[in-house]
Amino acid sequence: MELKEFLVWFTTAGAAIAAFYLVEKIARLAELPAEPKRIAAFALAGGLAVAAWLAQVGLAYIPAPVGWVAWVEQVFAVATAAFGLSQLIHGRAVLSKF
Repeated sequence: MELKEFLVWFTTAGAAIAAFYLVEKIARLAELPAEPKRIAAFALAGGLAVAAWLAQVGLAYIPAPVGWVAWVEQVFAVATAAFGLSQLIHGRAVLSKF
C-alpha cells in the first residue's frame, strides 16, 4: 500500500477504526462514562480524518479547496464521514454483544 492509498483509507474508515481502538487503549478515555467516551470517539475520529485529509492536500495528492467556504465544507464532510463510520464500528463491535 502506498502512502496516497493509506491516506485515502485513513480519511474515512481508518480514522474511525483508530478512534475506536484509541478510546479503549488511552487510560483517561477508557475511564470515561459511556456518553463522554462516545463524544471523545467522535472528536478523535474527526480529528484524525481531517489530519489525514490535510496531509493529502499538503502532499498535493488532491487539489486544495478554493475559498474558505469550500475548506469548511470539505472539513465538515471528512469529519462527519469519519465519526459516522466510528459509530457504525461501535455498533457492530460493542452493541452486537447484547
